Amino acid sequence: MVKTGIKIFARLRPTKKTTGVYEVVQSQDGLEALSFTVPRSEAGGAVNNRRETFSFKFSRVFDSNTGQEEVFDAVSREVIDNCLEGYNGTIFAYGQTGSGKTFTITGGVERFGDRGLIPRSLSYLFQQYHKVCGTLFLTFIQTSHMMFSTTISNT
Repeated sequence: MVKTGIKIFARLRPTKKTTGVYEVVQSQDGLEALSFTVPRSEAGGAVNNRRETFSFKFSRVFDSNTGQEEVFDAVSREVIDNCLEGYNGTIFAYGQTGSGKTFTITGGVERFGDRGLIPRSLSYLFQQYHKVCGTLFLTFIQTSHMMFSTTISNT
């Protein structure tokens, strides 16, 4: 039976600054709070009501040192297990261009260990599939600039 509802994850890319960019804190509700500070600029003027500190809650925050396998274990494994029990599952990546979505989802091409969520999910799915019987339907869709395309061909 599905044990959870929607989970929201954040994966952080490496930054040029090594300290003081962000802070991840475990909150009392079991979520992780990602906080970062954007200092007020002098160009903004003396009277400025902009906030400097921003905080957002996530089910889990992955820092720039987190490997693909750890992301898969936290994000995809439970979704696939629930799918094998007959529930629908969706993994949705969202972010600005160049933020690392493609690397997280499909992986890098240089090393086997850099495989992303799709290849790891397919591998795990077919390892577990022998435990259940039935029909398997998979769909992978990519959208970019309001254009939809499938990442699987009919062949």
